[in-house]
Amino acid sequence: MATPRDLKVQMAGETRARERAQALAATEAARAKRAETAARAAEAERDVWKDRALSAEAELERLKAASAP
Repeated sequence: MATPRDLKVQMAGETRARERAQALAATEAARAKRAETAARAAEAERDVWKDRALSAEAELERLKAASAP
């Protein structure tokens, strides 16, 4: 049978393990949040460039039509 000291040591070890797991979970959650933010920023930048490209194509077509005889 375990002594009270053995149980205390076991409980302390379990507490440390739980605290490490919680710290790791918080770190991973923060990393995931940063990754999601970066992905949204990249998508927004992509959309801006897409809009610029579409505008440039439309302007090119307009210029071609204007210069056609």
